[in-house]
Amino acid sequence: MKKLIFKLSGVLIIFAMMISIFAGCAGSVVENPEAATVKTDLRDAYFTFSYGDLRKVLPGDKLASLFESTNKKTDDKTVTLSYYEICTKFDGEDLEGVLSLITDEEKAAFIGNQVPVLNYFNDLINDIKKTGKANVAYDENFWITHDSRVVFKDLKGNELEDQDKFRAAFKLYADKSLQNIDSYLLYRGQDEATQTGADLKNEIYPFGEDYASKLTLDDLYASIKENIYPVYSSLVPSQEHALDENGDNAKDEDGEYIFVNTDYTRTIIINVKGERDSVEKAFTIRDTDEILKEFECASAYMDVNSVEINFEPCKITATINAVSDQIAYCTYEKNMIVTANLTFKGPLSEYGNVLVTFPCTSSITYSFGWETEE
Repeated sequence: MKKLIFKLSGVLIIFAMMISIFAGCAGSVVENPEAATVKTDLRDAYFTFSYGDLRKVLPGDKLASLFESTNKKTDDKTVTLSYYEICTKFDGEDLEGVLSLITDEEKAAFIGNQVPVLNYFNDLINDIKKTGKANVAYDENFWITHDSRVVFKDLKGNELEDQDKFRAAFKLYADKSLQNIDSYLLYRGQDEATQTGADLKNEIYPFGEDYASKLTLDDLYASIKENIYPVYSSLVPSQEHALDENGDNAKDEDGEYIFVNTDYTRTIIINVKGERDSVEKAFTIRDTDEILKEFECASAYMDVNSVEINFEPCKITATINAVSDQIAYCTYEKNMIVTANLTFKGPLSEYGNVLVTFPCTSSITYSFGWETEE
């Protein structure tokens, strides 16, 4: 009887071990990354380029980076890029070369959804400002562009001689004065972000208004020569390797890795005309008293008696989670041409009052935080 009990015990132990082994196998089932889907279809256009075409217009290092995950680099292999990716990856001759591969028909299709894209942005940003669904942090910057557009004139409008000397002095004084510009700029860091549900009327452009954007296509700017489109959307997926039954990176029949799109980021670029009526539909325009106050930090180098502001084309760049339709970041670049009546102090004080025209940019980036859905 003891032997029988022993044998039965041995069988039970072996059976238990087998259950344990099978249970272990069940627990190690390979789980592939979960594929994401885009919440709102804006008919985003992509551009597909072959390796053979790109190697005619790109240097070897940039070509290699585009096809770094491709095993067999033959001329018929392709890569798909959004317009935003093209413009951020390349510049100069490289950018011109890649853009030359895009047909007019493809470009037309690319900007064929301008109204839906603009309405989509307007709806999202206006909803945030109206409801306070997201908390908000922001950071503002200001700079002067010191180039040939900085021009000095006398009070009759005649250009002064020795423009280079004036520009050098102006840059010196402007750079010194801008060292203290932070005290005049807006800043709310992530640790100071507004609470969800807060009143955002005076937090998001245009300050003091119930809306964030009233832009229409008539307010937007385009330049074919500079490849600037009024408004466009670029959709870029975040990818992870698909896995095979062993949990290794899966490959197709050609030995190329297989990827799963696990997230999508949408970038929307909106180019606004440099006209006051258009700019004020999405930007805050400060009055001259506020601007003169900002120039107080330059009082040791120059007296600014009056200013006149005109606008150049401005730009809004929104980065959006396309799976949830939630804006992550939004940058407003307000480009201005300022004409100031000023009186130099120091080495150029002998010239008395002069008029100086210079380009400058005020840029503010909003960061939006969203509560995690349970």
